[in-house]
Amino acid sequence: MAESFSRRYVRHFTTLTEQDQQRLHSSKICQLGLGGLGGTLLEMLARMGFGRRGEGWIRTADGDVFEDSNLNRQLFCLESNIGRPKAEGAMTRIEAVNSDIDLTARQTVVMPDEMPGFIQGADIVLDALGDLPSKLALRRAAAAAGLPVVSAGVAGWTGFITTHLPNDMYSDIFQGVLAQGEGAEVSLGTLAPCVWLIAALQCREAVALACGHPPLFHGSLHIVDLTDAGWERIMLMPESAE
Repeated sequence: MAESFSRRYVRHFTTLTEQDQQRLHSSKICQLGLGGLGGTLLEMLARMGFGRRGEGWIRTADGDVFEDSNLNRQLFCLESNIGRPKAEGAMTRIEAVNSDIDLTARQTVVMPDEMPGFIQGADIVLDALGDLPSKLALRRAAAAAGLPVVSAGVAGWTGFITTHLPNDMYSDIFQGVLAQGEGAEVSLGTLAPCVWLIAALQCREAVALACGHPPLFHGSLHIVDLTDAGWERIMLMPESAE
């Protein structure tokens, strides 16, 4: 093991094996969304060592710019970069955190018909998008490409996470639950503690998938409510379609 490798990731061992760490390095990750959830998730991925240059990569996109209202929760948003594209902020931050990561951050909104091309070549798809139609479109694109997708969202003190594998049956329950929360981010606000908790769960699931371990959130929708430390698990579907 190279000395620099050992120093940077020494605190990962022995929770992760050297083989696990190498699998993170060689992973190819597509993440959509660089807001509160996506920015925090991206930094966690970089600190874990996903997508090391020459072995793997991380590809992400967001068409927005930083605004004052992002300062309460978005890790990459600073008073000094208000008005700057979020994709640029992500590139600057991740370069400072871990310059070994091969990151491409595009300043664009990836439309549903562009999603198949955007996720091409990936191993894992991470959904940090804010609206239901885009989430469902990304799920369909990932399923068609044979890729797992880890989907999450946050509103107020509440967040959710679920993992879809390529052969999963379409779930009306999943769509119905998300539809109930459509627009909740605006009406309830978005708070940093909940954002960072859900981002941590997404990153944990990405580690499981990359290392070949059983996914933690497959086949069910996990809803966390920090108002009362509640955790609800809603079964979505049979684990896979025959």
